[in-house]
Amino acid sequence: MTDYKQIADAYFQNFCEMIDFSKETDEETKKAWLDLRKSGIGGSDTSCILGHNRFRNRKDIYKSKKEDVDQTSNFAIEFGNDFEPIIRNAFEKKYKETYAVIDYKTILFRNHFVPFFQASLDAGLVEKETNKVGILEIKTTQGKQSKWYYEDGTRGIPQDYIDQAIHYFNVTSAQFVIFYVLINNLNEDADLDMKFLRPRRINREDVLEYMNEVSKEEIDFWVNYVAKGIEPKDRFTF
Repeated sequence: MTDYKQIADAYFQNFCEMIDFSKETDEETKKAWLDLRKSGIGGSDTSCILGHNRFRNRKDIYKSKKEDVDQTSNFAIEFGNDFEPIIRNAFEKKYKETYAVIDYKTILFRNHFVPFFQASLDAGLVEKETNKVGILEIKTTQGKQSKWYYEDGTRGIPQDYIDQAIHYFNVTSAQFVIFYVLINNLNEDADLDMKFLRPRRINREDVLEYMNEVSKEEIDFWVNYVAKGIEPKDRFTF
């Protein structure tokens, strides 16, 4: 029987330090996790650094690395946290013939070559037919299915989530990222309460040029602003 976790671990360890928090208490884990988030750039930071995020900007990310910032919460965030294990389990059951899902929820990935590039993953993936190693990114959307489609109606991925995937490629050298999305229908008149969108996949080989662009932007942000204690100017490009 193929040990898919061993395949994924061996692949990621070529590129990353894998820091395991599973043996710490909840409070110790929370504090250590927050401290490590301040010590590098994570996937959710990327779109903000690039100016592609409507809700947070470069100054917000800078402050989150230099100060103790309260973790915000709202209905959408709490809904996503509550349903994440259900969504992951649904993907694992539905696509078990194609992918092996690897639990990395207690692991922080830190790149060997650029240590301030780091990532926490919803799950790892191994494509069973090819043994390619990838990442599962779980998303929930509150009644906004349209953001996952392009203007011509074809399947799409919002730009801020593309940026997140690009960062994960730069951290882990994963060969693909799959987004699996649960739509929570807020229209009380609709008969359909929730529904899954089919998986959206990005292959690393298709985005190498953009990976280089993002890497340069993030290195500049960290080296010339965070490390030097200089607050950056905002940037909005959406």
